[in-house]
Amino acid sequence: MGDQSHVSNFERRLQHWLPRLVLLALAGLLLFQALAYYFRFPLSLGPRVILQPWLLQGGFLQYENIADQHTPLMPILLSVLTPLFSDGLRLAKIVLVALISLSTVLTFLAARRTIGWLGGLGAASFFVIWSPGFSFAKLWHETFLAPLYLLLLLFYDSSASYHSRKSLLFLGLLGGIAILVKQHAAIVFATFVIWNAFTNWHAHRSFSVILRDTALISLAATLPIMAFALHHYVQAGTLANFLYWTISFNLVSGYASLAAQPPDIAQVRTIASACLLLPAATFCLIELKRKGDKRWLNLGWGLILLAASSLTAYPRFAFFHLQAALPVLAWLSSLTLAFALRPGNSNSALQSSPSFATGIAIALSAFWIITAGSAYQSVFRADQPRKVWEYTDLVPLADEIRQRIGPTDCIYIFPDDEATANLYYLLRCLPPKFWGFSYPWYMSDSVKSRIVLTLQEHPPEWVVYFPGRWDIENRAPEVIAYIQDNYQRDAKLHWVQGEVWLLKRVP
Repeated sequence: MGDQSHVSNFERRLQHWLPRLVLLALAGLLLFQALAYYFRFPLSLGPRVILQPWLLQGGFLQYENIADQHTPLMPILLSVLTPLFSDGLRLAKIVLVALISLSTVLTFLAARRTIGWLGGLGAASFFVIWSPGFSFAKLWHETFLAPLYLLLLLFYDSSASYHSRKSLLFLGLLGGIAILVKQHAAIVFATFVIWNAFTNWHAHRSFSVILRDTALISLAATLPIMAFALHHYVQAGTLANFLYWTISFNLVSGYASLAAQPPDIAQVRTIASACLLLPAATFCLIELKRKGDKRWLNLGWGLILLAASSLTAYPRFAFFHLQAALPVLAWLSSLTLAFALRPGNSNSALQSSPSFATGIAIALSAFWIITAGSAYQSVFRADQPRKVWEYTDLVPLADEIRQRIGPTDCIYIFPDDEATANLYYLLRCLPPKFWGFSYPWYMSDSVKSRIVLTLQEHPPEWVVYFPGRWDIENRAPEVIAYIQDNYQRDAKLHWVQGEVWLLKRVP
């Protein structure tokens, strides 16, 4: 009897202190992660998050003076914050760390709601360990999408037989905001609408109720999109360019073929390592469904959300396109382990022994820490110089260019891409009324004509030319011909990625 009382007292004390201990561990994770990303990790902060917001502050209009195939919310949000920071690099770093920290917290909350305090800490730890491997060191559209998808996990209960109108309106607004961040989110939102209709049908709700809920969610999603469309129309007087760049361009530009990039073997191995528990999660779903446990609906929604959010990696595979999928994978992995570690529960899907399940959990955690967590080794190497891709290597080039041109002279960069465009920002020099990349899928006849017309109407004194880059001489001969006729080489500069010509306008 005394032993039972002792055990009971211990359990009560553990239950009392567990939330505090978990929150303390979470705070430590957040601090370590924030310091790693802000001070140590090599980052990727290209012109979309440094130059483009600065251009918007400088009077450029999205889609009118800026060619961009993505929906507008990311650069707009950054441009709103630009006046608060004198340095665009610092702003991008702060926003990156804030979004990663928010994703970690939301991953914890979504898992805690489903499987408790330890499950929440496990999901947050998984996310922190794998975030470098999924390129969270690059601030991109999916970095903004990750918290929005997590809110779908946090505030939507698939097993509930009823959802209030307020919650449906909120979830619809989330979908519309996500689409404004990147149009790929329309796939995720459409999947959510279909899944909600399915869960309503599964709960034996009437067709009229299903139709009403679907209309309510869809209507809410249109509100932020219509708000931006109205704002853009007031500024530009037209929606033609907005619709072209965000919809038509991606269908007619050849982007799917010209930009196609499948994952290599090493990337496939990384994905397989991170997704080791997905087969077990699928087995859990089947077992829960067989036993009539409604939790299979939440697990099913997690699997579907993971699949839908991963489609954004098509056709140009890169891990940063999977940023929004990683927190969902963390939630699924923690949920699956929780099922495996509770074999005595009649609702458990995996009937393994506690010792075996605990051994599997420890082995997987060790494997993930060794394979993915090793990226954090650079945090402890103070002698390693910090590098910001698309920025650091341009600083000496910008300094040399400014020494050779006038203090107020401006330049035109051609060809222009992620690696070179931040030169405008470093030189504090606005492009001549039009900015867009020179990637092959951007070099349509209309864009090339626009470039030549812009150079004719607003001729810059200098052109920074990167010969041979993107085979530009063959892809944009009209632009090359204009530059050759009106500019002559003043200097040949050297950059880490190759030769650079500084061209001066012919008097």
